[in-house]
Amino acid sequence: MHIDEILNAIHAGENKLIPESWAQGRTIFGGLTGAILCQATKIDTDPARRLRNFEVGFARPFEAMKPYEIEIETLANGKTVTIKSARIVQEGKVRATARADYVLPIESNVHIDTFVVPKLKMQDDSIALEGMQLPNFFNYFDNYVATEAIPFSGKGIPELGGWVRFKDASQQITDAHLVCMIDSWPPTASPYYKGFKPLSTISWSIHFAHSADRLSPEEHIGYHAKVNFGESGISSSNAEIWGADGKLLAKSVQTNIIYG
Repeated sequence: MHIDEILNAIHAGENKLIPESWAQGRTIFGGLTGAILCQATKIDTDPARRLRNFEVGFARPFEAMKPYEIEIETLANGKTVTIKSARIVQEGKVRATARADYVLPIESNVHIDTFVVPKLKMQDDSIALEGMQLPNFFNYFDNYVATEAIPFSGKGIPELGGWVRFKDASQQITDAHLVCMIDSWPPTASPYYKGFKPLSTISWSIHFAHSADRLSPEEHIGYHAKVNFGESGISSSNAEIWGADGKLLAKSVQTNIIYG
């Protein structure tokens, strides 16, 4: 099932069953879960207000091929900022939650841009992220690793990055699509582990800099993350995501567990 079919259904108020092809172990891939919640918060939100901050929490496995509900609440709706919450409920239990902050742009002469595109290998010189041990959902993505750090290679390098796009191009790239693509990368601490290990995300926050709607779905998006710390199976990382034009799209902060 293409991501556009899922997100278009959410926008129309329909919750399509998510197939096993989007699974990651016992749960639906966290990036798709976040994308679904992101899309839900856009319903009835003033389109002039841009998503600036999106936070996701994962409470329980969100299971494939089982009915679910999405509960949406407007926490605040001021002159400039709209704050919404959303959560996925399945079999009476909360599976994931989100908070979205939409902000109306205001006139200002101040423009601050400190982002510099990281120096990564180009796609042709990078290594395709693939393998029999990777979860089902990886089949939806076309990822290339451009750093020396390869997921689950056993090399202790605290960074991970490269290029990502959907294997079957979407009609357009929205904030929800971007959320999904960002999480297609394994935890940044994964190169420290030898062989694929089960993993999960505890918390995830995305700060949006520029809108993704100007991007071509055919182009790869840049991704580069660095580990903040890691111990006792827990790791934290910061990532930068940018478009082909070199403009920063978002910064992402995640806390993960890697078992093993």
